[in-house]
Amino acid sequence: MASPERNDNPEQEKAEVALSDVASYDNANMKEATYGNLTALAQAAATDHALTTLEAIRIYWRAFFWCLFMCMGALLWGYDSQVSGGLLSVPSFRRDFGGTIAGGDPSNTNDYVLAASWQSAFNSVSSVGGTFGALLLGYISDKLGRRGAVAVACSISVVAIFIQFFTPPHKNGMLLAGKLINGFALGMYVSSAGSYCAEVSPLALRGITTASVNLWIDLGQFMSNGVIRGTGNRTDAYAYRLPFALQWIFPAILLAGLPFAPESPWWLVRKGRADDARRTISRLAGPTIDADLQLRQIQETIVLEEQYASSARYIDCFRGVDARRTMIAMMVFVLQQGAGVVFVLGFSTYFFELAGFADNNAFNLGVGVTAIGVVGNLLTFYTVNKFGRRFIFNWSMAACTVVLLLIGFLSISSAQGPRWAVAAFTIIYNFIYQTGIGPLGYVIFAEVSSAKLRSKTVGLGIWTNSLCAMVVNIVVPYLVNPDEANLGGYVGFIFGGIAFAGTIWAWYYIPETKGRTVDELDVLFEREVPPRHFAGYRIEEHEK
Repeated sequence: MASPERNDNPEQEKAEVALSDVASYDNANMKEATYGNLTALAQAAATDHALTTLEAIRIYWRAFFWCLFMCMGALLWGYDSQVSGGLLSVPSFRRDFGGTIAGGDPSNTNDYVLAASWQSAFNSVSSVGGTFGALLLGYISDKLGRRGAVAVACSISVVAIFIQFFTPPHKNGMLLAGKLINGFALGMYVSSAGSYCAEVSPLALRGITTASVNLWIDLGQFMSNGVIRGTGNRTDAYAYRLPFALQWIFPAILLAGLPFAPESPWWLVRKGRADDARRTISRLAGPTIDADLQLRQIQETIVLEEQYASSARYIDCFRGVDARRTMIAMMVFVLQQGAGVVFVLGFSTYFFELAGFADNNAFNLGVGVTAIGVVGNLLTFYTVNKFGRRFIFNWSMAACTVVLLLIGFLSISSAQGPRWAVAAFTIIYNFIYQTGIGPLGYVIFAEVSSAKLRSKTVGLGIWTNSLCAMVVNIVVPYLVNPDEANLGGYVGFIFGGIAFAGTIWAWYYIPETKGRTVDELDVLFEREVPPRHFAGYRIEEHEK
């Protein structure tokens, strides 16, 4: 076998040293070895494909547990996003950070209001921080590992919660600073969770564990609604300080468990720690799995990706085939926001009130809507492997489009019947969203990225999510509120039109990643297979 040519690129040379036991392949032989029927990639792929979901949970229960554990940080993302809107309805919060209405009674907390500009800032500042946290995640995660990135996020979050908890009344800038810093940590939490699950899970569990990111987000929203429901009637500062303080629980749990959590074997191999990677694989899967074969699969996949691209910088996410993969990872979150989730779910209580429910009952129904979302997420654990990513994402985009347009048409009438129907459709919408677009976005964006650029591609996806959420959270209140555009349910037409365009885009560009190993996805993207043909494409039948 011919010796590999010397490379003067220091980064590539370092990678070759780290992979010295497989770097002896030259380009021609490596390509032949990769696609042959007797390679480690083929053997490992056959093993992965043979496992059912239940068998994978039984064998890889440790990996399953640690993936769920590392997703816990996503709960804080959901909690923070929901607690912002919830606190705006707490009288003592409005008293301590707002002012009285014209002619209002200072002794009456119901006469206090918050400026619309400050409300927009309070709702969106976490998303601003999340954009920066998601981008920096790629660098931190590559340097410190997936566990190290989560530890950094926990440390930042603890400090940020401290700032929010101890903010004195009317120090609005200090409170915003605390939320901004915490948003930075939240962006890192969600990005780290997606990367970790994609790299630690076996093929049969990858869809379930990556979908768990959205489940934790929904659990955080549900928890936030319950906490505000329990503390919001207090008349002292603890009406809003307690919801802030409860966030400390989860960074504390994560920091306590991280020393025992296994590091990603992909990251260990890239750092030249093959023995540590082998031990980690054995620990995650137990003695029944061929750890050497799985290690070889990781090594050969990394060498294969080195053939396609020698560097792993952010700019590489937008070059060649990886640009297409990055576009998909970012667009799934554009489509989430374009499908009107902030409009429908953020204003569900408003729609319940229009239907004639008392304020208290409307809030309770809002909590119920969130609970339905949790049920929908749990259902995805079955459907994601049964029906595949592309099918579920596409049908849920189409269904959300229909519901949004129906909300728009029903809002034309002011009769009680259509108002009840709009309230019912908010519940239906949440179930559809949380069984489709919501969790599948986190599955697809983690799976379409190459192993080499995963932490950066995932970070770009969460950056897009944060940016779009920030924009929508600022714009939607101006469209809906009676003192602004006062469009109410007519906003359903706007988001329905965006969702319709998104449905068409998804049909042409969302690939089916179900049942595909990392190296198989590399081949499919390199060969520029149309996304709608991913499921039926047989690599061995198209060998050149």
